[in-house]
Amino acid sequence: MLASEILRMVLGLAAVIGMIGLAALAVRKAGLSSLACVAGQKRRLSVSEMLPLDARRRLALIRCDEREYLVILGPAGETLVASDLKAAEGAESIDAQSGANPFSSLSLFAAKMRGVHKLPEIKKAA
Repeated sequence: MLASEILRMVLGLAAVIGMIGLAALAVRKAGLSSLACVAGQKRRLSVSEMLPLDARRRLALIRCDEREYLVILGPAGETLVASDLKAAEGAESIDAQSGANPFSSLSLFAAKMRGVHKLPEIKKAA
């Protein structure tokens, strides 16, 4: 085999692997990587909130079929704290809003900060 043939095979292999990677990236960006979304099915399981307790443990609020479960996740395993909680009213709308605009919480934070840092107007004595 000539060096040019080996180089051509290596470049061809690199091109094929690159095209496979681009196709995988396109599928992921399009949101088609999840099989739960196939045929218009709504996802039944979601993580509503997660709060870090310390460096190793997290408290998670998990929703499944209109019920919520409070779970502590850690390196030793999972601990169910509360089960069969009713989902909060309007939880669906909160999830939809946060999914639509990832910067919505940032705008709320900025609005709060503007309200906190308003300086009182000083009236000048005439």
